[in-house]
Amino acid sequence: MTRRDARGVTLIEVSIVSALAMLVVLGMVGFYISSQSSWMAGSSQALAQRDATLLVETMADSIRRAAVAVPFDSPDSLRRGVALYDATGTEFWRFWWEARDQRVHHGPAVGRDHGPVVNTPVTRFELDTLTRLVVIRLVEMRADDGQTVRIASAAALYNRAATP
Repeated sequence: MTRRDARGVTLIEVSIVSALAMLVVLGMVGFYISSQSSWMAGSSQALAQRDATLLVETMADSIRRAAVAVPFDSPDSLRRGVALYDATGTEFWRFWWEARDQRVHHGPAVGRDHGPVVNTPVTRFELDTLTRLVVIRLVEMRADDGQTVRIASAAALYNRAATP
């Protein structure tokens, strides 16, 4: 009669436990990578949304000080600009889409660029004017992950109208 008093584990038991541990670790790594990519996509989208809101709010602040707003193609109807005039008919500010960096720029007049309002590329910048209202029909931005963010708004002219 032989006794099995050996205390320990066999190679088969070690192999099975190692394989199960590897499956658990791979599952955790997969979950981490998936969570990280979801977080990055969400952060990129949130930054683009923040920039879109900031662009519209910056424009609205300037538009509210204007007596007259005149839209213009910059360079086409999908990417426009707007020139803002005070009650004396003097242009005091403008916003336009710049092809070289695909961003909306602003400045006090033609040739006086204060740079882009926000850092997110703008693919569409559509606006129009009604009697006392500037309608921002569509601001479409491309987030770092390639997703698009769209926003629309309107801003009223508060000053008395004058002819530019």
